[in-house]
Amino acid sequence: MAILLGIFTIGGPNAARRDMFDLRRYENLTQIAAALHCANWRILQPQLPEKLDLESIRAYCGGIEIQADVLVDNETNVPYDYTRLNETAFSVCAVFYDAEKAMRLNYQGYPRWNATFNPDTGCITGRIR
Repeated sequence: MAILLGIFTIGGPNAARRDMFDLRRYENLTQIAAALHCANWRILQPQLPEKLDLESIRAYCGGIEIQADVLVDNETNVPYDYTRLNETAFSVCAVFYDAEKAMRLNYQGYPRWNATFNPDTGCITGRIR
């Protein structure tokens, strides 16, 4: 009986799997935001890249270490939705099962680098200067 109560309370293996997918989505979005912020202080990019792919990010921020799998949803294999809002502002979005829970579960907390996460939209918005 205790095992059944525990599974019901926690949500079981399907809920755990959804949490893992969401946590990975949140981590990917924060890595993308960090890459767009371009911590390489020697490189001052005039504007954000037009599209979000490995070549564009590496050309935008020379020497950035980002893997191709960070740019796509790990469950659906669909690229994240990137919008260049203007020359210095961006938005990167994912579809979450529970974005607020993913944000709470992430040990890093809120994104850094002039970026904010909105759990209602599943988007990180940020700016580079």
